[in-house]
Amino acid sequence: MTSPLVEQFRKGGVSRDVRLTAAAGLLPLKPMDQAELLQLLTRDRDEAVRSKAEASLLEMKPESLQGVLKDGSANPKVLDFFGARLEDPELLELILQNAASQDQTIQAMIPRLSADLLEIVVINQTRVLRHFPLLVALEASKNLTADQRRRLTELRHDFRIGGEDDQPVLLSEPTEGESLVDLASGPPEEEAPAPQTIEDAIATYGDGTALSEEEQQIQLTTFQRLIRMTPAEKMMEGLKGDRDARMMLIHDRNRVVYSAVLNSPKITDSEIESFASMKNVSPEVLRVIGGKREWTKRYKVAHELVRNPLTPVEVAMRLLPRLPVRDLKRLATDRNVPEAVRRQATRLKPTQA
Repeated sequence: MTSPLVEQFRKGGVSRDVRLTAAAGLLPLKPMDQAELLQLLTRDRDEAVRSKAEASLLEMKPESLQGVLKDGSANPKVLDFFGARLEDPELLELILQNAASQDQTIQAMIPRLSADLLEIVVINQTRVLRHFPLLVALEASKNLTADQRRRLTELRHDFRIGGEDDQPVLLSEPTEGESLVDLASGPPEEEAPAPQTIEDAIATYGDGTALSEEEQQIQLTTFQRLIRMTPAEKMMEGLKGDRDARMMLIHDRNRVVYSAVLNSPKITDSEIESFASMKNVSPEVLRVIGGKREWTKRYKVAHELVRNPLTPVEVAMRLLPRLPVRDLKRLATDRNVPEAVRRQATRLKPTQA
């Protein structure tokens, strides 16, 4: 599943300073998420963002890059990016062996491959047969050995490829360069003005009720820091900051900021449970939580989402069957949840009795 943060960048409407921060590779993301976000930014219409993102991708740590290239769930566009630029035979081999690599990506790599790497392509008859231009590209390679050429000739003969009456259907055409995208346009990144005072910050990020005096002082200090932050700095704080910062920033109106919180490598299960019960966060926060199996497998998270009136109806409906009869009975009469959820809870009760 694509990370919440990458999804928000893909929607557009992200300010230039946020995009430049991400393009520099400074976000503490998992290697796969980092590569996917940077590849997206290499298509940015802003040349500075584009060039910085490309440089960051090519500077990925070898161990991280290897993990990305051999992962069967890798984004094909990421594999295509590296397939067109890498020279290291070991890394190219990982792309060639990855089932997620598109046929067009492999085809474009053929002229640069040694005989040893060509062997990986030649023996993958399934790929060669389903994408006829790949066979043509192989036959045109100057590095093809006599034995490899013989096997390709036999493949043509055995599967009657190339005859006038038996031309294979071409499933796709060779990849062309992707067009640039305007990641600055789209849904507005800022849905409300940033807090200007402590009072505004408390109204936005929540008050300090139920906190001790010491905890309230810590929260006040965090408010003061958040007020002075730009969206890019808040994004970094959401990813790298402490629990207090995350508990406040999850309320932020900025899509990229609250998505960074949900993408933080430091986030805990107890925080997710708290977020699921909050009545003053964006419904999109609850949608993201509800779409992540590793979070909703925890009963308390699923329960809080279903009970939360802000949870999108389709998310709540999907989680309802997991609830026991006693909770379904309560939901059936809970006027705080949408009527559709109450009706479905009523229908499910007999089946779980």
